[in-house]
Amino acid sequence: MSLAMGASDQASPSPAEQAPPVPPAKRGNFTPERKKLFRNFLLATTATYLSVMITKRATLSRRHVPSLFHHNNYVPQFNKYQDGIQAVALGTLLSCSTFAMGVTGVALAFNINNAYEFHAAMRKLMGDLGLRTELSKQLERNIDPKTKELEDAIENFLSDSFPKDSPEVREKKEK
Repeated sequence: MSLAMGASDQASPSPAEQAPPVPPAKRGNFTPERKKLFRNFLLATTATYLSVMITKRATLSRRHVPSLFHHNNYVPQFNKYQDGIQAVALGTLLSCSTFAMGVTGVALAFNINNAYEFHAAMRKLMGDLGLRTELSKQLERNIDPKTKELEDAIENFLSDSFPKDSPEVREKKEK
């Protein structure tokens, strides 16, 4: 037994050679940018929650519950214009706050601090699909004259730069 114990003592490294233990990661060790993203997400989530509560209260206030001795076919008085304005306002409030929560949630999840970082992240994600490739450049060089003429005509039509010698254009301008 003493040999086995001595052998294991020799195989283990000395305390000076051992690596120091790694301290556990501290919770809440955020950078200022990350704190700002988290704060914006919490604000947007709070705004969404409040808009949902406001909408719920407005919806419940419109419910007609007849009292004990009233008829249940009684239609309460209402103003359709006021109800329409209220519906548009509540819908806008809900959609804007939900959109803000979604945008700030995506920014928090992907650690995007500004528009430039979003642009770079989308370029990286899409693999530069928006750039012209060699194939598109080659196809543009090898285009036949009829197709080029047709493209130019469509481009001129869409950009309202018609040829000046066209009789139809002159007639329209004179009127």
